[in-house]
Amino acid sequence: MLEYEKKFRSLGKTKVAGIDEVGRGPLCGPVVASSVILPDDIDIPGLTDSKKISPKKRIRFYDEILEKAISVGIGIINEDRIDQINILNATIEAMILSIEDLKIKPDFLLVDGNMKNLTTIPQESIVKGDSKSLSISAASVIAKVTRDRIMKEYDMIFPYYGLSRNMGYGTKEHIQALKENFSTPIHRKTFKPVSDYLPGFEDIEDIKKLRLQLAATDLLKNTHCLININFIEYYILTSKDNSYNFYSLNTELSKNQICDLVDDILDNDSNKKDISSNLNISVISVEFSKAKPKIKYEKYT
Repeated sequence: MLEYEKKFRSLGKTKVAGIDEVGRGPLCGPVVASSVILPDDIDIPGLTDSKKISPKKRIRFYDEILEKAISVGIGIINEDRIDQINILNATIEAMILSIEDLKIKPDFLLVDGNMKNLTTIPQESIVKGDSKSLSISAASVIAKVTRDRIMKEYDMIFPYYGLSRNMGYGTKEHIQALKENFSTPIHRKTFKPVSDYLPGFEDIEDIKKLRLQLAATDLLKNTHCLININFIEYYILTSKDNSYNFYSLNTELSKNQICDLVDDILDNDSNKKDISSNLNISVISVEFSKAKPKIKYEKYT
């Protein structure tokens, strides 16, 4: 699995990055790419193509790769951009972003598949590279775990579609949900059969729920981690940068009530800190128009 890495290191390339992507085929969600630079003496027994590894083992490999790698980069391109430039160009863009996200600039790239030159950095494309190169295998695991976690959070925002099980792929369950509930804001509108089930404004049964879903989606895309979303009281709880963030569509609750509510939600979180000094509270407003909805967050006073 280190044959390609050794080959190019023998030619003087000391920082070889493996690159792979996940998510070209799904009907919704982002395409995610990763770039990984491994040390020369790396040993990760059993690591191979992420699709051939069980979910539990992927998590273990994911943690081990992050611990042992010299540098790991991630690139994420969301569904709106995919619809704009097509999935192939979005995949290339995600790969380039993952290279740019590396803390150390590589001097050679090993890229899975038949990809053309991504940057000015020399590269070699390897068909089925995720089962031939350890660096590419590592990148495939990082990309897969990253995307799966995103889709599991989206499953909280958009139930009914089974996203935590199918990860956005067009399973029978997913297609049936499209027929019954139309598509969501994270579906790829240019993909079939999604394009057959795009909702009109008159098809939206719960506008407040849609506002909450749009806000939650926006927060995830801005690197928040979703902890809880409530479609009865219409609030979202996230974490980011060691702080908790409470977003609501209304201001009926007092700050003390919100702190108590968040404290109850986090009751089993051993890492939680003092809520009152570590909680940001905001009110959500969403304006609909022919263009993209405008989402605003105003600090609760």
